[in-house]
Amino acid sequence: MSKGYKKKKYRVRYDRVVIAVLILVTIAVIVTSCTKAIFGGNEPDINNNNYMESSPDESSDVPENPSDSTDTEPSEITTNEVQTTTAEPETLDGYKKESHTYDDIYKGDLVLVNAEYEYKFFSDDIDVVALRDNKNDYYSSGDYVTSLDKTALYHLNEMIEAYAKENNLETTNIFVQDGYRTYEEQVERHNTGKSRTFEAGYTDYHTGRTFDMFYNDSESGTGFAYFSAEGKYEWFAENAENYGFIVRFPEDKQEITGEKPRAYTYRYVGIPHASYISSNNLCMEEYIEELKVHTIDNPLQITSNGRNYSVYYMAAEKSDENEILVPSNKIYTVSGNNSDGFIVTVIE
Repeated sequence: MSKGYKKKKYRVRYDRVVIAVLILVTIAVIVTSCTKAIFGGNEPDINNNNYMESSPDESSDVPENPSDSTDTEPSEITTNEVQTTTAEPETLDGYKKESHTYDDIYKGDLVLVNAEYEYKFFSDDIDVVALRDNKNDYYSSGDYVTSLDKTALYHLNEMIEAYAKENNLETTNIFVQDGYRTYEEQVERHNTGKSRTFEAGYTDYHTGRTFDMFYNDSESGTGFAYFSAEGKYEWFAENAENYGFIVRFPEDKQEITGEKPRAYTYRYVGIPHASYISSNNLCMEEYIEELKVHTIDNPLQITSNGRNYSVYYMAAEKSDENEILVPSNKIYTVSGNNSDGFIVTVIE
């Protein structure tokens, strides 16, 4: 080898390598596409890859979660779900459900009105009629405007007639005054001092079931006297309850009623309630409170005028609909208590 000879060196052409790789990749893509075109593909449907988004009306054989699997047929599952959401609570044998609004607790013969509980003046609570045009001849009306609830007046007529006949009287010298009062009338009476202790809205006279009794007395300087069930009127002490009446503000109850004793103020509550209140020396406030422990499972049993009664309390829910249990085959009445619930009275 001659001294001036040099070994030839080869240089890698990277640009040619890159071109070759690109050619191979292109060939591979073409071959793959042709293969899928011939034999078909198996790509997922991107529009149906989430069962949770299926329409509620669509069914699927696959449960959303493994724990949801069950051997129960789908139709049975649907039926059971409907029963769970729509089935009503069980009622007691012999009772049915009766719907009442929450406002109904402010209506009825047993609404308690005093300095704590305001009367609400619902038009469908009472039917007010003038005493003078609807009383009997055994007693008088103290004026032209005295009015009472129609039911209370009916029983007042019965009571005074029974007293008159028991004593062979054509007239009793009794007259009735200060019955139903509107809100506006009570505002005027309170502001002028005629009714100092009762603010408008908080007097029992608003109920149309409360009234005052007097009797004509020629020996009195005024010509009349306040009624009291004593002496010739002692009959009322034993019999007023038989017509549904109580003395609204009895002796020894001033701390509870908030009003001094007034033997001449009567209130209609209904026969069994009047009987229990009188027999147990209660005022109306005490009776309404006592009833709250007498639920449908533990009703208060009362016997009056040869009849047996069951009385029970049901608390009200502050809702437009209150379903209370009442007898399905007995005569009963429902009254609100003007505070928190209903009182059901059943004739047994």
